[in-house]
Amino acid sequence: MPDVLSTVTSGLYARFYRRGAATTDGGDQYVVPVEDKVVSYQGRTTSFITPGRAAVAQKVFAIHNATASPVLVSVDRITVDVLTTALKAATVLPPLIRMHRFTALPTGGTALAKATLDTAGVSNAAVTVWGDSLADNIGAGSSSATTLTVTTLDPPLSQKYAPRFITLAGYEPIDTAPFFHGEPDVTLRALEGLCVFLNMATVTTGNPATDKWIVSCDWTEYTRP
Repeated sequence: MPDVLSTVTSGLYARFYRRGAATTDGGDQYVVPVEDKVVSYQGRTTSFITPGRAAVAQKVFAIHNATASPVLVSVDRITVDVLTTALKAATVLPPLIRMHRFTALPTGGTALAKATLDTAGVSNAAVTVWGDSLADNIGAGSSSATTLTVTTLDPPLSQKYAPRFITLAGYEPIDTAPFFHGEPDVTLRALEGLCVFLNMATVTTGNPATDKWIVSCDWTEYTRP
């Protein structure tokens, strides 16, 4: 029973076992599985502790895949955590945490370190991650050199209100906002990025410097076979 590769149409083939030796004999088709993608790196990063900037719109994190990058990037999940120490009036809205795409490479900010989830992988230099602080509790918007500047694209991919500390009584739970957990991943092709944007804090008490932000991101770099 010969193994036969038969042309179905131009560029499309089917493989099957022929039941007999004659070319007119029937056959049983079978599937040869192939990998949908070849993973080269699985990474994670977390920002420094980043103080809020009052009523100023604030980009706290960005991941970018550069021009002519040989890899695709799948943003698997992003988590945003905030610690609030200042009481907020019920009428004062906290910032909206928005996920925006962008294209141009960010300016300012601080390049963050990549932590590998599999030590056999090597991240491509075209993939960069950025934060808004030079170090924990330092640098958020203190100068043009440290302000993370990103030109975002609308519409946002997702958005959630940040939590508020309306009363100082009782226990403050972990205030973590998850994005893309259990949802389809976001793909970044060459010259594409994803930004975490704190927006719509309309008064200075909406996102004071005493609010502390941390962003963590998991991503996968891969190619198509």
